Amino acid sequence: MSDPRRDEAGTDVIGGPGLIRRVRLASRGGPGGEATGAVRVLSRVVGPDADVFERQLPFVVSFAVAVVVVACIPGSITHPGWAATSILVALTVPLLARVVPWRDGPPWAEDVLPLIQLVAVALLRFATGGGLSIIGALVFIPVVTLAGRPGRIGMVIGPVAVGFAVLAPVVLDPQMAVTATLLARSLFVAFVAATIAVIVHEATSRLRVRNATLADLEREALRLNEHLRRDADMLAELVQGREAAYAHLVSVIDAVTEQAIIATDPEGRVEVFNPGAERLLGYRRDEFVGESRVADLLDTSELRRRYSEVFGVGADEASEADQPDLFAAVAAPSILPEARADDWTIVRRDGTRVTVNLSVTRRVDGHGSTIGYVFVATDVTAEREASRLKDEFVSLVSHELRTPLTSVLGYLELVLDGPDPLTDEQREFLAVVQRNARRQLRLVSDLLLTAQVDAGTFAIARQPMDVTATARSVLVDVAPVAEAAGVTVTVDGPTVPVVGDPQRLEQVFTNLISNAVKFTPRGGRIEVRVAPGEGGGARVDVSDTGIGIPPDELDRLATRFFRATTATRQAIPGVGLGLSIAKAVVAAHGGELTVTSTVGEGTTFTFTLPGS
Repeated sequence: MSDPRRDEAGTDVIGGPGLIRRVRLASRGGPGGEATGAVRVLSRVVGPDADVFERQLPFVVSFAVAVVVVACIPGSITHPGWAATSILVALTVPLLARVVPWRDGPPWAEDVLPLIQLVAVALLRFATGGGLSIIGALVFIPVVTLAGRPGRIGMVIGPVAVGFAVLAPVVLDPQMAVTATLLARSLFVAFVAATIAVIVHEATSRLRVRNATLADLEREALRLNEHLRRDADMLAELVQGREAAYAHLVSVIDAVTEQAIIATDPEGRVEVFNPGAERLLGYRRDEFVGESRVADLLDTSELRRRYSEVFGVGADEASEADQPDLFAAVAAPSILPEARADDWTIVRRDGTRVTVNLSVTRRVDGHGSTIGYVFVATDVTAEREASRLKDEFVSLVSHELRTPLTSVLGYLELVLDGPDPLTDEQREFLAVVQRNARRQLRLVSDLLLTAQVDAGTFAIARQPMDVTATARSVLVDVAPVAEAAGVTVTVDGPTVPVVGDPQRLEQVFTNLISNAVKFTPRGGRIEVRVAPGEGGGARVDVSDTGIGIPPDELDRLATRFFRATTATRQAIPGVGLGLSIAKAVVAAHGGELTVTSTVGEGTTFTFTLPGS
């Protein structure tokens, strides 16, 4: 092969006998992500990202449409004066939302606007036929607005106000009597409004949690980008330092034992073979220097594939290329201003294959002519395997998260777009939404906490707390699941004060009790016993009458992603993170988590917390 040189246009080329190819650098970009528009729309009208004025827009638009509709239907407006009054009341909503400095007032002040909306709807409903009015569904829009606010007060105010709005004709028309039908209609509409309020409140609460999580991830990405920038700057300085120390290349590479450094002539024949290369490749220096080429070390199929990619030739032409020509694919990155590292597969003397990160630098003389190349190979087999496994895991998690999220958005859109009372089918849809959303939040929380433990950033916020009270609060959350599974859960114990992180310890109780529910057959029982520990602190036992765990698997239960054979055989769902998280939280408090179990009889998890 001839030396790489510059052509008439000043472009670096690498040539060989009968073959001269230009090296072409292609930049590739990853596919861009698609924005979740439904989430953005929801966030802008009822979510935490919306301002006061934007949260009124759904009502204002719907009310305007209702006015236009009833105006177009002859005889639908029975009390024009009240209709005009309702329009004036409705107009005050966007006006107040725009001019009043709501952020300077108490958090509950904004709840006044949805109540004004309900007044406007009640007046328009009375003006257009009362109980026969076609615009009665407008009462649910203020309910959604109130339910989307932080806190639970809006869930109560909305349905109550709706009930009074239905009774408004009795107040406005003295001749109208209060009948059982009217009362029943008021109570039923209030009940439907309460159901919608609960659903919307839960959905927006989860949306707030999701937005907070995304904000944390964005901050973490910025931090990592800054680290990458600093690393890139350091790498540039190292490259410049190597060029300055080029005269001492041979003596330096002979002193390196952890990396393989190989220097070649322009055609790829090995001239320098350092001790690191001997250790990595298994060849002695005296049997490789002189006649052997760098291309002889590389996997042939990979080398031909890289040759085809670099020079844009077909597979047939690449298969006919000889070793000097194939060497051009290895040396090609060296014509760039900076040597670029890349991964290659090297075949050692014993036939085993290792993955190396291979960087190449072109050596030039004082006239700029190529006199050879320097290759630095670092064994990254273990790192690349770990990266591959991590990527597979992330891909799996992405799939697990995407499906519930899609379900949440789809069914939630059905709820928000449907002003009519819920049918049985709609209730079934909402149950699916709730189940998938909870699963997503639980998985996201577990994964984030596991990542914090691995990164060493896991921390607890200690404060005085009652362990028994924490256990009872968790029992309230898991009671519906336990009832559905036919399992009885009890919490027993006196007040046991400790200094700990209530949120983290609540997660420990949740993981242990939830696991017990999953692994306990219908009709079983779960007992949570809290008692003062010896010398202070607390001792907690979570016992079940479940399927049990084999003795030889007890030591591995707290290992991430490990699942007992009794669980896998019965196809009990789970990812194997709950116990590892519980152990990490207990250990962070200075306590210990232990387990005893008998197959077919049950399992008892015990954890201790030290005194203050």
